[in-house]
Amino acid sequence: MQYLLEELDWRKDFMPEKKHKSILLKVTKLFLTFWLFFHNGPIEAESPRGLIREGLNFYDQGNYADALQRWKSASMVGSREADFLLGFLYDGVLQNDKEALLFFTKAALSGHVQAQVNVGLKFEKGEGTSVDTEKAIYWYTLAAFNQDDNAQFRLASLLQEETGKAKESHFWYEKSAELGNPEAHLALATNFILGRGVEKNLTFAHVSCNLATFLSRDIGSISRSIQLRTELESKMSAEQIKKAEKLSRKCIKKKFKECMTYVKGVGQ
Repeated sequence: MQYLLEELDWRKDFMPEKKHKSILLKVTKLFLTFWLFFHNGPIEAESPRGLIREGLNFYDQGNYADALQRWKSASMVGSREADFLLGFLYDGVLQNDKEALLFFTKAALSGHVQAQVNVGLKFEKGEGTSVDTEKAIYWYTLAAFNQDDNAQFRLASLLQEETGKAKESHFWYEKSAELGNPEAHLALATNFILGRGVEKNLTFAHVSCNLATFLSRDIGSISRSIQLRTELESKMSAEQIKKAEKLSRKCIKKKFKECMTYVKGVGQ
């Protein structure tokens, strides 16, 4: 199984230009890690869980044909986890976007949240199908209501870029930010600077930059946040900056729960 997780890291580094692919790989890796953690007990070999476990072992050995066979058997008896893994397998080493979309959709229809996000990505990017923004928004919305921060972020981005629904977009950026998504915080900062979907407020923009910097693990994102914050501070008073820093610390202590609601409530 360690081999599978290591390969996901390797594929992320060599995936050609498609940033959304690396996001998909990260969340798939996380899903597999948690799945293994919660399914380590005794398992009957021919049960769906047993078939999935065997498939993971075969994948670990590089035996993708037998992994495919085991997961298809589990899928035939209604395992949405198997459907998701089949989508992952076709999306990765088997490089078949149409089959990947088919199985991600099957899992998504059964309520698998990460599969819903992946279907949204497929329709947004036109992989295995034609680009369909409406369908992408539909699937992102389902996952967004299931508290997936990446779906909320992608939904907000599409609403802003493709539909011009600035207020609705800002709403979903806030929801994603409250779940700790650093890119959503950075998007909020831009909205507060431009007054896009919300009233202009440099103090709130500064808070969003602070939180994006705190949460991000990506050097590029951290650099963008710091650069934007530096530009903001040239337009802010010392009192505004001090207030923003205080609000930022409060948000961190609250673990970002209803953070922007709190900031807007006490920061006027």
